[in-house]
Amino acid sequence: KPLPNLEARIVCADTLQTVANYQWRPDRLGQLGTDDPELVEALTAVAENRARWYHAHTEDAKNELIQWDKELRARLSLLLLRKGELASLELKAFADTPLYTVHPEPARTDARLLFYENPWRGFDVVIGNPPYEASSKSLDKAAVAALKDNKGYQTTNVADLYSLICETALALANPEGGVVALVVRFAISFGIQDASLRDVFQARCQEINLRAYNNNPSMMFHTIPITRDPRNRARVTIVTAKLGSQSPVVRSTGLQRWPAAERQLCLAQRHTVVQPQYRAGVHRHTARQWARIPTEEVRDMVQSITNQEKTIASYRGSGEIKVALPVAAEYFISAIPDGTISLRRERSLLVPDEGSKRLVMATLNGHVGYAWWWMYGDGMDVKLNDFAALTVPDEWVENPQPAIALGQRLIDAMPECGVEIVIHGKLWQNVDFHSKRDLIAEIDRLHLAALGFTGAAQDKLLAHLRIMRSSSSWRYPA
Repeated sequence: KPLPNLEARIVCADTLQTVANYQWRPDRLGQLGTDDPELVEALTAVAENRARWYHAHTEDAKNELIQWDKELRARLSLLLLRKGELASLELKAFADTPLYTVHPEPARTDARLLFYENPWRGFDVVIGNPPYEASSKSLDKAAVAALKDNKGYQTTNVADLYSLICETALALANPEGGVVALVVRFAISFGIQDASLRDVFQARCQEINLRAYNNNPSMMFHTIPITRDPRNRARVTIVTAKLGSQSPVVRSTGLQRWPAAERQLCLAQRHTVVQPQYRAGVHRHTARQWARIPTEEVRDMVQSITNQEKTIASYRGSGEIKVALPVAAEYFISAIPDGTISLRRERSLLVPDEGSKRLVMATLNGHVGYAWWWMYGDGMDVKLNDFAALTVPDEWVENPQPAIALGQRLIDAMPECGVEIVIHGKLWQNVDFHSKRDLIAEIDRLHLAALGFTGAAQDKLLAHLRIMRSSSSWRYPA
């Protein structure tokens, strides 16, 4: 929304080029020499000249300012030379960075010097679409270590340049009220190695809003043939964060498929939901994630799930009794007895007895189990840890027989639910229990009732969970 009397200062993060080459630390502006009156005067002259260049609209005017920039930087270099070892490497690099060249190279100085002001107050808005490229392609191990140990980056463990751009964007924004808006990898919400990046956002922001999309790029990148393949997807999250010192409020949308024809509709309809509060002792990795939660009703369900005492992980046992899950999934996840399908890549969960096997099957095969994975898993690869924090309702723990009976009915229905698909010329098999809609409906209603959702509230929540499985447009008011 337009803000009255605001002269917005906006920078596009993409202009930062290879951000790993920038050298900054939040506590080092004083060490850069910006508290030295002579340096302040020299830096201010360069900054003011560059500001005039951005507003010059003729070739002659720009050329004159480029020449003046060269002279001002020469004076700055002479001043730094006189200071000898007291001059920082960042200032020396800045003095060597021209205003404009035909073939520019990434600047190797503190990014804030490129937009110098004293005192530094940061940009009102920083926007960008960072490159999703492994930092190992641009930096060796020694350079990565230097970024962490000498330059103060906190997200080098993510091993991706986009994390360094995110961290620099947060440093460039006004620490009180600045806004950072970035298109980042989908894994920012759940990746274990991305936890440090989430921590940086939460330490510096008072509001964090996330919109998650499973985007089929269609002909968007028409020069690269592989992107025209409908199986190719660009799964992204749009992060919009407002900086501040208050404890952050994190809001998210559900993950939604984004066909080209529906992009405007998706952007117009999506609204964010405040993340649930986790009770003490909940699975540590899950508690540090940013879940893709689409509606308030689903958020309340997640809150109820985390309030149950016993998790799927607590049903792990030893022996030969196993529940098998597929290695990858899309529209459904089938948890079945191990060894019942030969042409399926699986991961197995050991359970102590046959009753536990049926109970776990009932917990995982309904819409509640699928929705949990859609919010906390990666939406493609199925890992046992995705379900480690999914709880079994306390009511089922105390009286497991109704759920065990439903688990047995799932086993009985398997011969009628078999499906096959050919991928790259190879036949794969699976079980789609959702072809038995009445049985899945019984599981869903028993599960939701045990979580405290009955009547109209249960009906509405069940509709939301079914939409999560289909990922169709929400059409719910904000």
